[in-house]
Amino acid sequence: MGASKSQSFALAFVQGRNINAADVIALLREVYADGIGTRDEAEELIAFDHSLASATPGWRDFFAATVADHVLQRQEPAGFVDKGKAEWLVGALAHGRRIATVGGFAAVLRLIEIAPETPPVLAAYAIDQLRVAVIAGEGPAIGKRAHYSRMIDGEDVALLARILVAAGGDAGHAVSRAEAEALFDLHDAVAGGASDPAFDDLFFKAIANHLMSALSVKVAPRRDMLAPGATIAERLPADARLDADQTAWLASRIMRDGRPTAAEYSLLRLFSGEPGDIDPTLRRFLDRAA
Repeated sequence: MGASKSQSFALAFVQGRNINAADVIALLREVYADGIGTRDEAEELIAFDHSLASATPGWRDFFAATVADHVLQRQEPAGFVDKGKAEWLVGALAHGRRIATVGGFAAVLRLIEIAPETPPVLAAYAIDQLRVAVIAGEGPAIGKRAHYSRMIDGEDVALLARILVAAGGDAGHAVSRAEAEALFDLHDAVAGGASDPAFDDLFFKAIANHLMSALSVKVAPRRDMLAPGATIAERLPADARLDADQTAWLASRIMRDGRPTAAEYSLLRLFSGEPGDIDPTLRRFLDRAA
């Protein structure tokens, strides 16, 4: 029996059941020992995941590892994740733009973590899925744990740090504009709420990392710059200044929802320079925030 027929038979056999460890082991040994070879097979497995009434952590982990391996190693170019692969994965896993299942979110996270490098849009998408779940207080990025709406708790911060560090790839590339935009969206969604203070710290460091890179400042790998004990100010040269476009971007994002938050005010202060040498746009926002 061919691989595709074996897959269909196996999925039909467990259709409608709660997937348990025994089912996972059986599928892994008999059908997926050599991975998923074609997109049709991958899409069939993804459709099956969508159909499950419930799934254990064993299924989630197996599904994530199998799908991530397919994208990274079984699709061309093998060993590399380009924008086309990322867009296919998002389209296959999502209902609209939202990931449909916990397994689907785990697959995106797994791919970001195992690939040497991934397109910035994939990390931005993962951050956006966390935002969607945080607003609702539930969703695939959160899972079944209890969660208040519009607040970020310690587990969310740990997940966000995991995404951001992994998205730097083996080289630890700086935070991209796409990720920075997604971070501002997440920050705005919880502004004013009782979120874990570690979120403000991580948000500040990630945006600072992005802007420092935009200024052509040599930055350490993001895993080091985003670490809880890392300091940012001492890494920024005294004469580093945002240009007009960078200033406009930062100002528009900070003031999009009104008065700056404490984390945004810290960004303004970091990039404003000496009192007599402050960009007029940033000066206005500093005055408004005071």
